[in-house]
Amino acid sequence: MSGPNSRLLPTIFLVITLIVTLFISGVALANQPIKLLVNNQEITTDVPPQVIEGRVMVPVRCLAEALGAKIHWDEKKRTIEVFTEDWLFQLKKLLDQAGEEFLTAPDVKGEIRRLWRVGENYILLENVWHRDYDYWLGNTSTGQKDWIIPFTENARVEKIEDQEIVFVAKGGGDGGDYDFPYLLRYDLKNKELSSEQIYLQREVTFGTLGWDLLLQDVHLQDEAVILNLKVAPGQVLAGGFRKPLTIVGYQDNLISIRIYSVTPAQSNKQALEPTHPLIKKVEWKALPPDKPVENPALLQMDFPYGALLKNINFNRPSIEVKIYTKEKVAYNISTNVEDNHLTYTVKFKPPSAY
Repeated sequence: MSGPNSRLLPTIFLVITLIVTLFISGVALANQPIKLLVNNQEITTDVPPQVIEGRVMVPVRCLAEALGAKIHWDEKKRTIEVFTEDWLFQLKKLLDQAGEEFLTAPDVKGEIRRLWRVGENYILLENVWHRDYDYWLGNTSTGQKDWIIPFTENARVEKIEDQEIVFVAKGGGDGGDYDFPYLLRYDLKNKELSSEQIYLQREVTFGTLGWDLLLQDVHLQDEAVILNLKVAPGQVLAGGFRKPLTIVGYQDNLISIRIYSVTPAQSNKQALEPTHPLIKKVEWKALPPDKPVENPALLQMDFPYGALLKNINFNRPSIEVKIYTKEKVAYNISTNVEDNHLTYTVKFKPPSAY
């Protein structure tokens, strides 16, 4: 146990004890120390067992923990709760208490698809409605439930540690304006959620099929590759500016970025050979509408790396930007929308930095 109330427990358990009635001679008890055995193993208590009015008093915390239970002191309710290690009972209690909290809307009913034990006192619940995932964290000691990841993050569990749960997300909400994957870290101790960029060594897709755009230029800035795009003339952004569907292919020394519904504003093919510690060459060109997708399985893969797209007509123009690197690198792509302009920033890290 931890926290400010844990300091009160030794005093509390001096007063509130489990009563064990033993019919033993009062004289014998007065002259001999009392041993506490649990499954034939002697347990040392912070307060020794005592005989009070013919009954042996044992601190409840020591006895309960020796039997595998957990103790929780509720300061507001002035109540001591003892929880056994009956994991299924704890889970049922959490699900029963959640009730309507798992409904993301009045006409939506999700289901608990997966769950995980987190440390000794928590259960992580994955609530799913179609493609929307949200996550709840239940405290098995207190019954408290916290909605830690909303469905708008489009997150999936990456790893679970004693003090932290890590998710990979790509955002998007109801509009499907998906970002390049990023990390979400939930701090169990402080109950805080933070996000950070992620660098990948794999194929990934983000964005969605949207509006017609023009590629204005490609250049380097602060050792990052910058792609400047703007809305095509006459295009009406009904429903807001959405990032175009972007498919990134990854090889040891090549990162290829295909962006749909984009055409070059200038010549069909251009290239850069910059002075850069990691980049050897950058080239880009327009692709015809009938150019097939090179990695269709990625588009059917689940989030956060795939797109879960089915029965989509990809017969539309696109551009392909190829970045040749001097060694195997990890990469990150961030996007920024300002007025009618969209900027891609592609950054890299060498093997020694990840």
